[in-house]
Amino acid sequence: MTVIKVAESLGRMFYVVSPKATTFGTEQEVPPYVADATPWFIFFIVAELLYYIFKDKGNGLKRHNGKWEQGKYRMNDMIGSLGAGSIQQMSRFFLGSLQMVTYNYIWDNYRIESIAFDTFKLSTWIGCFIGVVPSRSSRGEHLLGRSLGSSQQVRFKSVWTAQWRNMKESSNQSISFVIYYSEYYNVTTALRQSLVQTYASFIFNLPLALVFSPAQFAVHTQLNLLYQFWIHTEIVPRLGWLEYIINTPSAHRLHHGRNPYCIDKNYAGTLIIWDRMFGTYADERVYPDVVDSKEKEEPVAYGLTHPINTFDPVAIQLGHFKHIWNMLWITPGIGNKFKVVFYGPGWHPGVPRTGLLSEIPDIDLNNPPEKYDPVLPSKFNYYIGVHFAIISIVGSWLLADGFKILPLWQTQAISVAFLISLIALSKIMDAKPYGLKAELARTLGIFFLAEFVARSGYYEQTYWERRGTLLVADTFFVSSVFLGWNIYKLGSKWTHIEPVAKAHDEKDKVKTN
Repeated sequence: MTVIKVAESLGRMFYVVSPKATTFGTEQEVPPYVADATPWFIFFIVAELLYYIFKDKGNGLKRHNGKWEQGKYRMNDMIGSLGAGSIQQMSRFFLGSLQMVTYNYIWDNYRIESIAFDTFKLSTWIGCFIGVVPSRSSRGEHLLGRSLGSSQQVRFKSVWTAQWRNMKESSNQSISFVIYYSEYYNVTTALRQSLVQTYASFIFNLPLALVFSPAQFAVHTQLNLLYQFWIHTEIVPRLGWLEYIINTPSAHRLHHGRNPYCIDKNYAGTLIIWDRMFGTYADERVYPDVVDSKEKEEPVAYGLTHPINTFDPVAIQLGHFKHIWNMLWITPGIGNKFKVVFYGPGWHPGVPRTGLLSEIPDIDLNNPPEKYDPVLPSKFNYYIGVHFAIISIVGSWLLADGFKILPLWQTQAISVAFLISLIALSKIMDAKPYGLKAELARTLGIFFLAEFVARSGYYEQTYWERRGTLLVADTFFVSSVFLGWNIYKLGSKWTHIEPVAKAHDEKDKVKTN
């Protein structure tokens, strides 16, 4: 790959492209920009990790312990984000591209011939850019989310306990709540994509099919998605005059916040000018760029005020719908139940349709909210890291090339196995008492399957394919032995870690004796 090709590839991560070079005659000619960007995803993740490793002696990578500068990256949250994103991407193997099928139908049958263009014109390229970038579209998505069981914060009264509780949902949660479940803000958070949003929010883009060709639309949807990757980071400061035009890390950090001043702000995907026009823009309260004293700074606390507290990818994808279902049960009256689903942010009986901002709990600047981060014995953290690396290699191959050469049923089978693997690992990361048993069931299943494939002769394999399959079997056999031994020795108390103070006392006794 030449230097120019590398530069072009990097430019696509920032929407810096040649309009003519990104104009195509048919949808089939459009390159898979998102899949091709995988090396850049890895590069930015590694670069961000290295930054935290060398900054302040790695303080940012330490477990969150009541300090704002700690807990910037955790392996469990990173796996939760990457897993959710992988599921969203693999969904196309089962549901197809509903968005493009519908878009193509409208373009083929209802486009406005007098203004529709399918060849290169700079004005057309810019028009499609303005139409596709979620500076406008995400406002529609957010409004849909705010109308369908959504809220920046929800306060409800339990009919059984009669106790009021404060809750916060994400800005556009019914369809894109998934990304806001994370209590961390780094580039891996950008990969925590919503499966439901993929198949629900595209309706806001369908009017574009009256004017812009499917090829143009496919280009800009990919470039828009790539752009939103790099803004998910805390290491990039405010960017001066660019803050008035484009969506920046600073502007988007605020959008992910649960602080009262962050609520319903900075909806932009690529251009921030729409938020400034519609009055939904707010500045991150940092000194000296925005506030005039250090005392007035207010760091952003990420996530929800009712955290989901799990790394299970299915729970992450569907957690908010469970919340709506629970709200329906505890909210009295048919009319009120209807409002739970269709009314806006923070609604509960007795308040306006969009709720009350005053009900959002304040953030204690001297005591940052505790982050969900179960403590595990080190050996299980290493185990999770190794096995997630294995399934990541398989998942990356399947998304990039595997689906092109495998029959559909095999692609779907591997996708299901990938999901099961993520669920099993999440039970360990969540420190569930049955976590090791769930993972043992998975490793034994893969071991027996690999043995069958390698030795039965049912599938034709080359020598090296067979050796590779046997290596997989051996790996999962060793893993099964490791898990079985720990289950035998520790049982359901496998998560127990001896307190540090007690361990030190025991060492002191040994020294004394």
